[in-house]
Amino acid sequence: MAYFTVKEIRDTWFLLDPQGEPFYLRGLNHFSDGTHMPHNLKSRYGSLADWRVSVRDRHKAWGFNYLPPSIGPVEPDNVVVAPQPNGRGGLRWPTRILRTPEWPAEHYAELAYPFTAFLEVPLQYMAGEGMPDVFSQAFRDEVDRRCREFVAPLKDNPNLIGYHFCHNPPWHSTNPAFTQWLATMLAEGQPARKRWAQLMRRIYGTVDRYRETYGIPIDDFDEIANLPFPLRGYVSEGRGLEDRQAFMERVCEEWYKVYTGAIRRYDPNHLILGDRNTIHLSPLPAYAMEKMRGYIDVLSINVMGPASTFYGVLEQVTRHWDGPIHLADTGAGIYNGRTPKSAYMCRDLAEWEALYRSHMEAGLSHPQIIGMGWCGYYETPASRSGVVDAVTDEPRQDLVNVMVKWNAWMEREYKALYGRIEG
Repeated sequence: MAYFTVKEIRDTWFLLDPQGEPFYLRGLNHFSDGTHMPHNLKSRYGSLADWRVSVRDRHKAWGFNYLPPSIGPVEPDNVVVAPQPNGRGGLRWPTRILRTPEWPAEHYAELAYPFTAFLEVPLQYMAGEGMPDVFSQAFRDEVDRRCREFVAPLKDNPNLIGYHFCHNPPWHSTNPAFTQWLATMLAEGQPARKRWAQLMRRIYGTVDRYRETYGIPIDDFDEIANLPFPLRGYVSEGRGLEDRQAFMERVCEEWYKVYTGAIRRYDPNHLILGDRNTIHLSPLPAYAMEKMRGYIDVLSINVMGPASTFYGVLEQVTRHWDGPIHLADTGAGIYNGRTPKSAYMCRDLAEWEALYRSHMEAGLSHPQIIGMGWCGYYETPASRSGVVDAVTDEPRQDLVNVMVKWNAWMEREYKALYGRIEG
């Protein structure tokens, strides 16, 4: 049985479908699990299965060719999307949001349509509470459990393109979650604490040299296991930061080793798409891309805005990554006065169309881009970038018309340019 693959041909990367044809990914993220969006689901569709069919059929009708991960964000049913006084004479919009889980494997399988899947274990977003100690048996067991339950049933599915892990592991020290993750892993009693002590011994050689950075009087490196604050570099914060970055390199290696190993235990066939990295907000350091190279097939990045923005991001990435790149979560909204959050806000429909067109054109001009997932099908707040109203489930027809137009253009141009390519 044949599956989706990636291949470099004449200095250009392609995603090839099971028949060996070039396949430029186009899909809409964030269609939820149907329990919160649309709000009138039961009266309109009658069943979740019928609603899922509608999501697939709209993708087809609008010129998209795959389903990205289904995960939220979504607003709860009992939240009225209306402005409230902010106490300063202005207005604010509700911000309480639920994160719906990824569809189970059987929900994708029943649609007989190309898709990518999201493991979302141990978290959807790597920030806040619950970030794992990657050196622990608990982390390995949890990833294995998820792959056994979710990956194994999909291993022979020809419509599956590949697997994503999580959103935004904080590999760069400028990301606030970088420090939080380190502190969580290096809490007293965690397996990672032993790895940290081993690294300190390797870097400094003697406890006296270690003290030159951390100012902590110890007689033996083994004492680090019981220090209350092992990360505090009182004497040389610069060297302390270098140490933390060096440790995160080991964390990064273990992260990809555990995920890829677990996936391959249960599925030898499909692509590994890695994490979805929002690198216009948190840079992806060179070491992380070096570590990924041995474990993933496609680098997946999230970036909002026009081609000029993601080309700027790609300029940094492609100095270190030579493989295929998926713009996994990208998009823009049209500004109407609401807080834009992290999305790029266009002035009007004309600018929005130019931006969408630029994504299609990038797929023809950039030798590493193999597709994009637009943010989103539903999105919160609704003005951000979603193309289907979360309350009524009605498409925003002005946006849909633009997408239909340029998706069809891309399909024609891509086939005309590449057709059936020969390696």
